[in-house]
Amino acid sequence: MRRLPKTPDEIFEAYVTDWRTTYGHELETIALYGSGARGEYVPGKSDLNFFVVLSASAINTLRRAVPLTEKWRRHAVAAPLVITRQYIHDSLDSFPIEFLNMKQHHRVIFGPEVLKDLEIPRGHLRLQLERDLKVNLLHLREGMLGSGYEREELRSLLSKSLTAFMPLFTALLFLRNEPLPDKLREVFDHIAQLAELDQSCFTELFRVISGETRPYRDEMWQLTDRYIAQIEKVTQLVDKM
Repeated sequence: MRRLPKTPDEIFEAYVTDWRTTYGHELETIALYGSGARGEYVPGKSDLNFFVVLSASAINTLRRAVPLTEKWRRHAVAAPLVITRQYIHDSLDSFPIEFLNMKQHHRVIFGPEVLKDLEIPRGHLRLQLERDLKVNLLHLREGMLGSGYEREELRSLLSKSLTAFMPLFTALLFLRNEPLPDKLREVFDHIAQLAELDQSCFTELFRVISGETRPYRDEMWQLTDRYIAQIEKVTQLVDKM
């Protein structure tokens, strides 16, 4: 039976107990990250995301955790990101955007803190930011061509796109030594000011995503065109950094 927690806190104790029962002293840290850690979890719409730090000897025995992931999937918990301390250390230059956002938005629910003192390599962050901005811009254009005829599919595309760009915009704010907001909407507001974007475009996007407005298809196309133009401006800004 699928039972969705009203808040992430409801499941912390049981979730930790299951992992401790399975891995014992080989379990080092469990932390919530993503929308749940930012205070933006919405039952029925959001998944809860955790990362689990295991010992080096346990990382290759993940089959032991398969029953846990199946059990907790029914409670809106995504399969966790399972890593070791060494993996974190060795991967900062490969995934600086991901680790920056995890560092910024996480709650440790078991074990020691492993992200707080991470030094994010700014050079690698800048390179990944440029690449990921351009990749996501291409996906947005491709998605419009593939989904643009159906209004609800286009709305879904825009919703996923906003979520995909949030960690990238957070990285840009970090590189510009700007404050790093917790909420999705606040990140886009800050980027609009920083890059001199059309704030009204993002305002309308969030109204559409929330269901507050339901524009006709032609209006959705126009809004998507405006949105793509704003992302292009951000990409050009990063190109010049």
